Amino acid sequence: MDAIFLPFFRTALLAALVLAGIHAYLGYHVVRRGVIFVDLALAQMAALGVAVAVFLGKGESAFWSYVLPLGMTIVGAASFAWLRGQERKVPLEAFIGIVFATAQALVFLVLESSPAGPEHVKETLVGAIFTVDPAHVGKTALLYAFVGAVHVVLRKPFFEITEDSRAAKAKGRNLFLWDFVFYATFGLVVTSSVKIAGVLLVFGLLVIPSVAGVLLTRTPGRALAVGWVFAFLGSFLGLLGSVRFDLPAAPSILVMLSIGLVVLGSVARLREGQVP
Repeated sequence: MDAIFLPFFRTALLAALVLAGIHAYLGYHVVRRGVIFVDLALAQMAALGVAVAVFLGKGESAFWSYVLPLGMTIVGAASFAWLRGQERKVPLEAFIGIVFATAQALVFLVLESSPAGPEHVKETLVGAIFTVDPAHVGKTALLYAFVGAVHVVLRKPFFEITEDSRAAKAKGRNLFLWDFVFYATFGLVVTSSVKIAGVLLVFGLLVIPSVAGVLLTRTPGRALAVGWVFAFLGSFLGLLGSVRFDLPAAPSILVMLSIGLVVLGSVARLREGQVP
């Protein structure tokens, strides 16, 4: 437990808690909408933007290493909002999978000629949460607070579409417009998250806590509360395990979240009397 007194651990823990707070909320919408891999696809689009910045020699520029990934995620946001209208022919998840796979392939192709290519690919996957600058964590927290405020103001249309998109459309909601706003704010979050935690942990923080919340309750407020507690606890224990056993931080948190979900799911089934 001495690790919690180390400066780099405290900064990493703060970063993980900041990430968990916004991602557990956004993940609830993703899980309830049934577009589980949209977060992974948008995260991979952000990673592609980072790869393009490195390819252009702008990898060390704070401006370009943020603007290019953000631009990629906005393209993804517009694409997913438009593709919802094509679901009558092909499920949206199929398009999301195509975007993810193509973005991942392009990352490898773009970085193939870079001497530091393999290292950059690894960083896009697992991030660098133990070396993140505390000032960067503070700026990220302010950005997430802004996104959170936007979602509080626009919570009614967002939740209406999340819970029942057909009913929302019947009420006159413009699904393309509201989906684009949702995915665009999603992209703002993911662009910063990938640089800190990597694609894998971003996906884990978005989906696993939200699934934990939905497993226990269908009430949105309670599901969000469960997701937040689950994400915070999993992040803390994952970081402790990372320091104790000298393991990469992001994968450690992701595995701890998965273990927690298995335990929670087993307990939930036992409570319901579904396990002999």
